[in-house]
Amino acid sequence: MNGTVSNQGTFAADDLIWSRMLQLPEVAELRHRRKMVTNTLGGITIALFTGFLVAWIGFPHQLGSTSVLGIPLSLWVVLSQFAGTWVLVWAYFRLSRTYIQPAADAAIRAVADNRPETEEVVA
Repeated sequence: MNGTVSNQGTFAADDLIWSRMLQLPEVAELRHRRKMVTNTLGGITIALFTGFLVAWIGFPHQLGSTSVLGIPLSLWVVLSQFAGTWVLVWAYFRLSRTYIQPAADAAIRAVADNRPETEEVVA
């Protein structure tokens, strides 16, 4: 392959191809959707865990002495973490299939349609 080696040890031609591909609207949309899903689910995870820590550290006596439906509140808090984790996993798989995958398919088609004819790139 013709090209000069950049500081990172990759060919400058490869950098040109990748920068062109990253500018495609379909690839930008895919990156945006992945970022939205990751940030949203990550934020919910942090909120769940923070709520758990605040309840567990800040209110230990209330958690141990209070019962709801005959079950200690501390057990409800632990069960909510377990259930919340599974709901987040389900949401991730669901969003991957219905929200991210269509954008990934469109990005793959766009990259395939805009791929250079040969390995050599004319700048």
